[in-house]
Amino acid sequence: MTSYGSYNEVRKPIILDNCIICFCNSGMSFIAGFAVWSVVGFLQASNNLAKTKTSSAGLAFIAYPAAIDEMPASNFWTILLGLVLFMLGIDSAFSMVEATSTVICDTPSGKKIPRMFVAFMLCFVGFLISIPFCTNWGYVLFDVIDHYLCAYLLIIVGIMQCFGVGWGFDAEMTMAKSENHAKALKFLTLSYWTWCIILPIVFVAIGKPGIGLVVNGVVMLLLAVLPSYFIAKLPFSEWYDEIMMCGVARIGRSIVMLGRPNPKERQSWEGGFIFYWGFLIKYAHPIILMFILVSTTANDTGGYGGYAIGWQIAGIFVPAVGLIAFVVFLFVNVYEENYDKSEFDEQYFMDTAGLTDDQINKPQAQDPVKGADTELAVIN
Repeated sequence: MTSYGSYNEVRKPIILDNCIICFCNSGMSFIAGFAVWSVVGFLQASNNLAKTKTSSAGLAFIAYPAAIDEMPASNFWTILLGLVLFMLGIDSAFSMVEATSTVICDTPSGKKIPRMFVAFMLCFVGFLISIPFCTNWGYVLFDVIDHYLCAYLLIIVGIMQCFGVGWGFDAEMTMAKSENHAKALKFLTLSYWTWCIILPIVFVAIGKPGIGLVVNGVVMLLLAVLPSYFIAKLPFSEWYDEIMMCGVARIGRSIVMLGRPNPKERQSWEGGFIFYWGFLIKYAHPIILMFILVSTTANDTGGYGGYAIGWQIAGIFVPAVGLIAFVVFLFVNVYEENYDKSEFDEQYFMDTAGLTDDQINKPQAQDPVKGADTELAVIN
């Protein structure tokens, strides 16, 4: 999604785009649910051996084939199922290749390589990696890798994204404003993440994750957010914008500005959307994701799916490599990219209203009145 979004115009309303994507995705899941639960119900009623394989790959590769085998004209339904799985695999391959090739081709070194060659090499490497999954034991390998990738790596990536956007962005600039700003923001960050890590472990251990979510929310407000207000010693509006919603407020404001019919006219819904979006990213999602991560870890204590320890290690290996690569490249800075945050400022947005993408992306524009170079660089 990030790679696809990078091809958008600089000034493009994105709230509607995101709503369309989310509703189409959830709508497809809703429609598919009628097929899924009818098949699951049939397997349960007929006491089929595949009745327990009702999630993830087991649903598509075990439950569906088992149900289709007992249907009239089973060969016809088998062909349809094969076509569906083939189309789903192809569009997933598109996104995997495109996401990776976009990142490679956006680097200084990658820009020198033909994009077609990059895509070819990615497909070839993917072909080699996929060979083990086509063996007799390929399904077991696929199952464990799929589980550990989705249940751990994706959740961890989500937590890190929330941390980067909600707690890293603008933090340095905010703490530089005053000593009270620094104290309040540091206290809020440390206290929030302390409770965010400890409480999920405690409540999952006692078997009360639902109650733990509520308790964590209350603790977050009373022991992290509220004390930061008194530490900051700022008017409420300043504390809210600069401490409580530090980072997400400015990004949220830039999102709503893109949706304005008139770039210079604020809309009545903007404040509500900024709070809704910012609160979810900064406070709600990390807590929910932590509970999911801890609960999954607790369920997998004895090993996923009852597979032998060797398969567990094989499944953990892939997400572990991903995390190691992430940590390594935190300390191996290939090149420095100067990031201009002025695009998130409302005044900058108004000053550049009406300009084309080429004009906005132009490195410098000469001001004929003041005789000074005005920076109009925007990072896509």
